[in-house]
Amino acid sequence: MESPELTQQHAEVAFAQRRADVLSELMRVFTLGKEPAELVEAAVNLVARATGEMSVFVYFWDPESERLALRTMTHADKGFLANGIQMRLGEGITGWSALHRKPVMINQNFHEDPRFFGIDGVDESEFSAVLTAPIYDDEALYGVFAMYSTEPNTFGNDELAIAEEVGLLLASGLKRARTVRELELQSATARFLIDLPPLSGVSFPAAAQECTRRILSLLDADACIIDYVGWLSMATEPIAVAERLGDPEHPKVWLSHSKHQARDVEKRYESKGFDQISASLGYGISHGVLTCFRSRKFTKEETDRLNMLATQVGVLIENIGVAPNRAAQMMSLLASDREDQMLESLRYLGWKGNGFVPVLVQVKRLGSDVETFGRFVQETVLSELGPETLLAQSGTLVVLLLQVDQSAPESSARNRVNQWLARLEQTIGMSADIGIGQSTIRSNSIRNSFIQARAALAWASFSSTRKAPQLMDFDSIRAVRDLPRLVYELSSGVQRYCEVLSPLLQYDQQHGTQLVETIETFALHGGSVVNAAEALFIHRNTLRQRLARVSGLLEEDLWQESHWPEVLLAARLLRQEVF
Repeated sequence: MESPELTQQHAEVAFAQRRADVLSELMRVFTLGKEPAELVEAAVNLVARATGEMSVFVYFWDPESERLALRTMTHADKGFLANGIQMRLGEGITGWSALHRKPVMINQNFHEDPRFFGIDGVDESEFSAVLTAPIYDDEALYGVFAMYSTEPNTFGNDELAIAEEVGLLLASGLKRARTVRELELQSATARFLIDLPPLSGVSFPAAAQECTRRILSLLDADACIIDYVGWLSMATEPIAVAERLGDPEHPKVWLSHSKHQARDVEKRYESKGFDQISASLGYGISHGVLTCFRSRKFTKEETDRLNMLATQVGVLIENIGVAPNRAAQMMSLLASDREDQMLESLRYLGWKGNGFVPVLVQVKRLGSDVETFGRFVQETVLSELGPETLLAQSGTLVVLLLQVDQSAPESSARNRVNQWLARLEQTIGMSADIGIGQSTIRSNSIRNSFIQARAALAWASFSSTRKAPQLMDFDSIRAVRDLPRLVYELSSGVQRYCEVLSPLLQYDQQHGTQLVETIETFALHGGSVVNAAEALFIHRNTLRQRLARVSGLLEEDLWQESHWPEVLLAARLLRQEVF
């Protein structure tokens, strides 16, 4: 008969072997490129077997909702999923472990721990011991790995080591899986039009149904609706709807000519509190709406992906029966991030291999019927920009490849395009935003030249008025090309200060005063009374009197603020309303 010491040694050896088997099997699973959910489920099952069928749970961290959500567990505990368990950082023992990036091991009466937080509808009284380990790396928190036992004094250093090692492995595996998945989604989004079956280019019903089905998968949505409105057709196109309806692998895809029926579908998801994102179909002028619903909140990246997909869907549908392959190549040219793919699309569009200056034209007002517009664009490109210019047109987006003028390629292109635009404006009343990149000879890259043209077009659209044409070349906006992004980042603060300062605008309009202008100048000079008074050509005491009047009218003390850029922009925007 074995001695207690020998029995203990054998138990320790057996446990060490199970631990090694768990880690080895997890490493093997990670190398297979599994989805995040599959990786976690494999980890849960392996750890449960290695530790004697304890209850094992994994919470995923959702940065959008800022919640830990229970996503995977041992089979015997599946009932917990029905409760939709979520918690904030620091909330409960699991939340504490996530917040502090530290494991927690409590072997008895963990309900009495001050960090314990009971969850409504969840009975944890059957458990006596708990062990949690955060799933994280130097860059991000991915979730929490938790083990529960109905027996006290269950966990020791061996179980703690397993939990921590599994947490580290899961962090590495989840990061890799998410990176691979994101790259796959980016590639699928860029090639969305090209990868569609041929029938989608000649039939609207086929195109709409196939697009909703694929977008449902690309965005991991529960429902997708395409409501297209044609420009010229008096007939109503059918609305395409794709829904998972409990079967992720086989979604239901159907068409309806009833707006009410489609709206009933939207109301059904809205009433359940599903998150909703929408984007206009097409590039520029809207041709309808693409809408997606999901029980989980959509991320910013998924919203951006929807906008890219909606642009492509609009172009596809708009060109059905006309030149769908050409439209697909054009979208591939603009959306691709690979030089070889862009070269392939350029050759399809007719490029002969010479150096060129890329010009992107986004029409915002036609001033004529569609047929006249298309005809004049082609005629004037030949006469004003030269017969060697390559023209690719899809709806209101026009791509021009101007032959390089070796002496001054960009300035020459700008002048020629300006003359072309002026003629179109005078002849058919067309207005457009235009972006011009550097020549491919100067940038030494087709990809870089198109990136520059897109940046210039974005700037032109950002700074243009509703009717007046706006033309920008990359060199003129190089140093400030990221200013629109900065303005977007400041927009929430500017909007808040517009609301704060609005009483001043009303007071100025009623009493003929200049309080908004005073605040604008005061903010421009960083809150300096001396400099602001000099700029306004008034005495310092006069300025102080105006600032006192401002303080009396506002509910917020501006003088304690350090956000002068937001205050300045808000005051300047309010002054625009006066005029």
